[in-house]
Amino acid sequence: MIAVVIYVSVNKKKIIGQVTSAISDQLNGHVVIGNMELSFIRNFPHISVLLHDVSITDTLFTNHHHTFFKGKEIFVRIDVLKLIDHQPPIKGLRLQTGELYLYTDSTGYTNTYLFHLKQDTITTSRQSETRNELKSVLLRNVRFIVDDRKKHKMHDLVIEQLKLGIDSKEDRVLLSTKAEILIKSLAFNTLRGSFAKDKMFRGHFNVTFQKSAKQIFFDSINIQLSGQPFNCSGQLELAGNAPQFWLRLHTRKVKYDFIRSALPQKIASSLAVVDVNTPLNASASITGPLKGGDPKVYVTWQARDISLQTLFLDFDHASFNGFFSNEVIPGLPRKDPNSVIQLNGFTAKWHGLPVKSENIRIYNLSQPLLICDLTSQFSLTDLNELIGSKTLYLSQGAGNVQLKYAGPLARNDSTNAYLNGTISFKDASIEYLPRKVEMKKVNGKLTFKNSDLFIENLHCSVMDNDITMNGQAHSLLTLINTQPDKAIINWNIYMPVMNLGSFVYLFKSKGPEGKKSEKKSVLQTMANKMDDLIENGRLHVKLNADKLIYKGFEGRNALADITLLNDRYIINNVKMDHSGGHIAFSGNLLNKTAYHQANLAIDLDNVNVSKVFADFNNFGQDGLTAQSLEGRLTATVEASMKLENDGHVVPASVVSQIDFTLKDGALNNYEPIKKLQRFVFKKRNFDNIKFAELKNRLDISNQEIKINRMEIQSTVMSIFIEGKYNQKGTTDLSIQVPLSNLKKRDEDYNPENIGVNKKVGRSIFLRGRPGSDGNIKFQLDLFKDYEKDKKADTVIKYKVS
Repeated sequence: MIAVVIYVSVNKKKIIGQVTSAISDQLNGHVVIGNMELSFIRNFPHISVLLHDVSITDTLFTNHHHTFFKGKEIFVRIDVLKLIDHQPPIKGLRLQTGELYLYTDSTGYTNTYLFHLKQDTITTSRQSETRNELKSVLLRNVRFIVDDRKKHKMHDLVIEQLKLGIDSKEDRVLLSTKAEILIKSLAFNTLRGSFAKDKMFRGHFNVTFQKSAKQIFFDSINIQLSGQPFNCSGQLELAGNAPQFWLRLHTRKVKYDFIRSALPQKIASSLAVVDVNTPLNASASITGPLKGGDPKVYVTWQARDISLQTLFLDFDHASFNGFFSNEVIPGLPRKDPNSVIQLNGFTAKWHGLPVKSENIRIYNLSQPLLICDLTSQFSLTDLNELIGSKTLYLSQGAGNVQLKYAGPLARNDSTNAYLNGTISFKDASIEYLPRKVEMKKVNGKLTFKNSDLFIENLHCSVMDNDITMNGQAHSLLTLINTQPDKAIINWNIYMPVMNLGSFVYLFKSKGPEGKKSEKKSVLQTMANKMDDLIENGRLHVKLNADKLIYKGFEGRNALADITLLNDRYIINNVKMDHSGGHIAFSGNLLNKTAYHQANLAIDLDNVNVSKVFADFNNFGQDGLTAQSLEGRLTATVEASMKLENDGHVVPASVVSQIDFTLKDGALNNYEPIKKLQRFVFKKRNFDNIKFAELKNRLDISNQEIKINRMEIQSTVMSIFIEGKYNQKGTTDLSIQVPLSNLKKRDEDYNPENIGVNKKVGRSIFLRGRPGSDGNIKFQLDLFKDYEKDKKADTVIKYKVS
């Protein structure tokens, strides 16, 4: 011992020189040591060399200014006996406050060449079988940086404490490790972000270095990352020109936000499309090159009874398995376009409704593409609170949803364009609140194909009318978000029997909106869009009814083409068989608060005139009624009128022009004609007069019928009649009776028209006007006063106009 002390004391400068030489001789760099101290009393026979302010730089330091190594205090523990015996003396190393900076510039130049021994040192070392054997290493407050500008790699570790116990065997080195390391950056590609950024790594574990294979590995070690426990296994394969690594981690009850924060920013941003509020069980596998490049990342998780938020919907009580991978297609770059997030066996509750999905996949995380299926079975009444619609109320029934979506993972006006699937109803009751009408026994389904909607065999009952409906609406699911007023729904309706009396609600003014809950519904925005669509969209209806009835009216084989708008109904075409002939009409119905304004163009072809007049309420006049007429009528009617909310015509509002032809006609007990008997042909039968084809134009306005000059060639006589007829006390009729009528007509006389402008010779003129009792009185018009008054009225009207 005394000899050792003497040796150290005498050879202090030599020992320090040997240590300095051992450091500098093995490096091809510039070494600077600020100061040295020697201690041998505390750990004798081991001595320690304390180096102050040590720095090592490469030859291009002045260009890039990154110091390869700097240490404030370096303790080197030396075995004096081995030093005397000329054997490698260093047994332990402790570094207090330092930095190791491995730098590679964009051209590929690197200062890591300083790790390589000089040639003479390599030769010497190969000649010696005995090598330095460190037993322990202790690092405190040491920063380790790998900055590769060429491969965009940045590893930045702040080693708060790292204790290594080293046990060197013939074939391997065992490292007993206790570490506390702050990971500032672990980026394999700085353009994509760092793994475990700003996470504190802690662990007490063993690591093995296999000498011959040049492998570092660890198996099932327990560590903590910012307090979250992980079990890890991994391997670094250092041999060859393309060294690789793999790492497997598993943790339980980890927060989803923590998983995202431990992954590179690009991947974390991609995973932000969903959010999980409940801890998960997760595993990760990371493999890739050690010399830069994107590693393959595969993360799996298991979720049970958690809360999940997405861009589209939020879920409770969700359970599923899932994974993330940044290598969908092997060989392609491990970047967002080649990445996927997938959920399998998804079950959850969405505001109480059960939801299932076999697969939910999100591809191409740079421009996320969502592919998923969604199924649900529920009671329709559960939707009322969710939807909060002001126009629809669901009182019973079951719903079944089967949807598939394949489109961008983004909420925008085109989102619905990528939706496919069906929504079916069973035994549903749906009330349309503005009209207070209910559809009962609703069965059928709605089919979505991209943005198009198809209504398939939808059966229901409205006011005891059985209805089958089919339809389609192109681009509806897009227009509902952008231009609901541009949406067109083509609706085909079949009814065996249609009782129009059940649909008078269509004439009613819309009632106030349904009672609105003060609580905002979950789907308030969607409900508002649905309400807007229903109120402002265009509904194009094609109706087919075997039988159509309304009070006494009955039509067969009815076909209707009607467009329903927010404020009006456009009657494109309606036709049916009626009274042995055909009826067709078109027009529009303008919805107003107190009434509805109707404008119609009606064509009647060979119909029973008496029944037509009865069914149409004598067209709003009482001058010529269903009881007075018979025959086969062909007519063109232009009419406008007001309809009350119960569908009845307001008689005073009727304005109409009727061009008609009446064949096989007869007048029965028509009072204006019968009154002629007081003046002529008192012995002839005026109760039933058959006449030739009757043609004329009638103008109806303000409950008054204007009869343009009309020829009536009948079995009784020939007359010409014109004027106006009403029950307001202003009736004024002129009847011309040619004297040729004096010859009595045979029973088989067949009347024929000669024309209204034909000269008929001498005639008797009669004028009919209301008497004091209100009844029409006919008098001889010897001086043709009617014609004079008619011309005077024409002049006055001309001057006024």
